[in-house]
Amino acid sequence: MKGPHVRQIQNYASHCLGLKSYFHRPGDGRVHPHIPARDLVWAVVIGHVLRVASFLRLEWLAHSPVRAELGIKSRFGDDALAYCTERMDPETTRLALAAALHQAKRNKAFENSRFIGLALDGTWRGTHLQSTLRVV
Repeated sequence: MKGPHVRQIQNYASHCLGLKSYFHRPGDGRVHPHIPARDLVWAVVIGHVLRVASFLRLEWLAHSPVRAELGIKSRFGDDALAYCTERMDPETTRLALAAALHQAKRNKAFENSRFIGLALDGTWRGTHLQSTLRVV
């Protein structure tokens, strides 16, 4: 099966969409973290790409031999993921998401897609890209 490699997805998200600073400082509010936020946030992102539904399964991936191939540098538990995500500032995530959508539009990533769906704060909004960007 052909498709993008995890490193290519990480490179696109970090550099092309401008999310590198968000991955390093996602607004988790931890003063002296033992596990870097970039590993925890990237694990959640790559979990969505791989359709991994639980933190327990992400913990299993973080302890498995494929951890390095997934771009995760540190081992962590599901409790560390829960602790970090509970304390994340939603405004930081909203701003990063809005900037990434604007950049993706400039990169013409949605050129062949007529509609996109975007879930913010647990609400579903199925609209055309132009309208979604105005809402954000």
